Amino acid sequence: MLASVTASGLRTAAIVIAIAVAVWAIPSGDRSADAIGAALSALILAAFVGIGVRLYREGRGRIETLGDAHRVLLYGAIGLVVVAMAARPSMVDTGPGTLLWIVLLGAAVAMGAAVFQRWREVA
Repeated sequence: MLASVTASGLRTAAIVIAIAVAVWAIPSGDRSADAIGAALSALILAAFVGIGVRLYREGRGRIETLGDAHRVLLYGAIGLVVVAMAARPSMVDTGPGTLLWIVLLGAAVAMGAAVFQRWREVA
């Protein structure tokens, strides 16, 4: 088991431990960690938006062949996922909210499946 540990794995573990010790030892380290977490979340969101823009630009012609109804389903499914994920923290606090959140994501998956089926038909 220990024979499979590499130098880069040990280095990565040391970096994670050093960051954890810094957050623990530095006064107001929890606020600094929150700020770093928010910055990383913003970077990840920007990366997803960039990927989405690139995919849209590359597949614009195929999206237009879907027809108006399926294009509305596609954009609606994307919007539904965005709204459900934005509302998730407050929705999952209660049982009915959790159920509604699951239903919203299920509806988005069903809409995406309908679009995918249509895309396979026209492709």
